[in-house]
Parts: sequence; C-alpha cells; structure tokens
Amino acid sequence: MIKLTTTTPLGGTVARDDQIGTLRITEWPNTALASVTMRKGKSVTFRRAALDAFGAEPPAGGAGMLLGAGSASDHIAVIWMGPDQYLVETEIEAEQNASISLASRLAERFAQSASITDQSDAWVRFDIEGDDCVAMLERLSAADSRTMKPCDAVRTPIHHMGCILVCRATKTRFSIFGPRSSALSLHHALTSAAASL
Repeated sequence: MIKLTTTTPLGGTVARDDQIGTLRITEWPNTALASVTMRKGKSVTFRRAALDAFGAEPPAGGAGMLLGAGSASDHIAVIWMGPDQYLVETEIEAEQNASISLASRLAERFAQSASITDQSDAWVRFDIEGDDCVAMLERLSAADSRTMKPCDAVRTPIHHMGCILVCRATKTRFSIFGPRSSALSLHHALTSAAASL
C-alpha cells in the first residue's frame, strides 16, 4: 500500500516560519477555503441562506471581510471577491482535513441558491506580523495597507500574482492569499521585501 505524506504549499512537512528583522512571515496551511457564488435569480434564498450560515449578511460590494459565528462553523471569515461572489475561510486543526467538510456544510446551507467549490488547495496563505508590515507591503503592492482596518480585505497583484490582502490587526498583522502553484515565488517576494527594509 502506498503511504502518502502531507506537505505544506512550500513543500515541507511543517509550516515555514521566518523571522526577518522585526517581521515574522509564517506559512499558514491550516486554512479551509470555499468559494460561494450566488446563482442567477436566487437572490432572496441566497441572502436567507447566508444569514443562516454566517450569522450576518455577507459584505456587499467594495472589498470587505465579515467575521461571523454562524451555524456553518465556529469561526468564519467571508471575503468579498466580486458581485455576489465570496471566499469563505475557516481555520482547522493540523490533523483535520476539514476543507471538504466546509464546502459540504456550505452546500447544504445554500442548496440550489449558490455554487460552492472547495478552494483550500488552490491558495497559499502567509501571515505577516510586525511593526514594519506596512513598509514591507508598500514595496510589494499598490493596496493602501496603511489605512486598512481589521477585517478589511482587498484583491491586489503582488509580483504579477493575483493575491488577496487581509488586515488582521491595523498596521501590524496581515494575511496574504496567493496561488498555491506560485507559493515559492510569493514566499521569495515576501522574504526579499522584508530583508530590504
């Protein structure tokens, strides 16, 4: 029988954790993600299902993130990706494989009002923490990280990679979601920017 070993997006068996000056850059593999897209003509049932699943209305327009404690999960973040399109995030324990169950739970809640797709293996997440976060991000992205508040999110290119920047704590802690297939390139961009400060 073949024995498989779980690896992180950077290819290790444990998450990468780099301390560069005052900045800490951490690979964060224990995140389950699912896309939720409203189906045509299902606005009323979609909004009702979203309220049930997230405990509140999802963010409408702009680039916001809503934290909730709905019935689909104990901790959920809903990131606006486009008109009636959201990326749902929840953290999982290292030994769990909850990505499929997140998508399954959401599919049960939304039924025919939304299309749900598991996205956990499509993205890599890096957390950046430290007093120089904004200075680092300003070298990487045109996003106005200086004015972002906790729960703000914005789509932004970083080194020609389509990424999502999420503020966790004003000016001192951010998450960056990027394409998993470009995890090494994104990590190199982040560590190089941190080292240049």
